Amino acid sequence: MAEERIYTIVVKKIRVEVSKEVYQAYHKARETERYQNKVIHQTEMSLDRFQEEGVNAEYHVVRYYPGIDEDIIRAEDTRRLYAALEQLSVDERLLIDELFFEGTSEGELAARLHISQQAVSKRKKKLLKQLQEIIK
Repeated sequence: MAEERIYTIVVKKIRVEVSKEVYQAYHKARETERYQNKVIHQTEMSLDRFQEEGVNAEYHVVRYYPGIDEDIIRAEDTRRLYAALEQLSVDERLLIDELFFEGTSEGELAARLHISQQAVSKRKKKLLKQLQEIIK
């Protein structure tokens, strides 16, 4: 005759007998808590943790938060792009707007314009090359 297993958990340093369901629920909750703590530890960015691990915190701050110089460069690039777009014809700007700013696919745009997808692709490549030349 097989003996029934006795399930116990430790409560305030005392081992307490519990049912199988309580035992399983308790351990499931503990595993969930361990997993959540692991995830938190992996994504946590605190000065205390960096100091404990001997990591230079300034490196991580710079790595995760771009500086003002990057914002200025991005703004200048955007300004130059819009200035270049102004030099295109209305039809050319509409094509660029649909493909890059509205997220329309080449196939959708081709169907709307009653031309082939390859024609849209060729126009797009030509316009991108033209914009590149203007921006240089």
